[in-house]
Amino acid sequence: MITKWLASVESLEEAKSLVEQLPHILDMKNPSEGALGALNHQTVTEIVNWINKGCLCSATVGDLPMQAEITSAAIRNMAETGVDYVKIGLFDEPGLIQCIQQLEPTIKSLSTPVIAVIFADQLPQQKLIPLLAKSGFAGVMLDTARKDGQGLLNHLSVEVLQQFVVEAKSAGMLCGLAGALRIEDIETLSPLQPDYLGFRSALCQQHHRTNRLDPELAKQIQNKLNAALPEVLAC
Repeated sequence: MITKWLASVESLEEAKSLVEQLPHILDMKNPSEGALGALNHQTVTEIVNWINKGCLCSATVGDLPMQAEITSAAIRNMAETGVDYVKIGLFDEPGLIQCIQQLEPTIKSLSTPVIAVIFADQLPQQKLIPLLAKSGFAGVMLDTARKDGQGLLNHLSVEVLQQFVVEAKSAGMLCGLAGALRIEDIETLSPLQPDYLGFRSALCQQHHRTNRLDPELAKQIQNKLNAALPEVLAC
């Protein structure tokens, strides 16, 4: 299985800067507004229309409280932009489990798949993957909530990440790994065979997530994934 990659952009200008090396998923979020800050719907629609199926598109709905009524409305509204996936953050708050359960009717009523994002730096005690699969989520990503320079591998071991990938795939879900990933992390994470690796800071100048994107770094990511492919196929 080939691991693909996701690039997060915050504007049409940033999306266009990647035209010579598009990711497999162009992810839309506002990095100035938190871990999963949302872009306005007009900007998302503009990017979706510009990409014109050149690659898949996803968008986040913002760092929302774990209240199903609020999250459900945000999912429906973002799905109307035409994205291929809607991503929602599941934060470790008292109402988390109830929120997931109450989102099931909304998620199952939509034609747009919904991806859950859980956070390595605030991982819930409960095993969420079976509940997410039952509630209709199409996939699950591991990310980091605090953007303090500490990446995914600073929080979880390779063994724990491997278990996450296996559990997600066994549940029939897409799975992704993200969270201040560096280009050099591809060698470590690609053999785990997640469906996607997600990048933002690794694409930015000085590797700061709010800086300008550097298209050359996108090419480096794709080249690194290509180089890792023989090792993955040998597993």
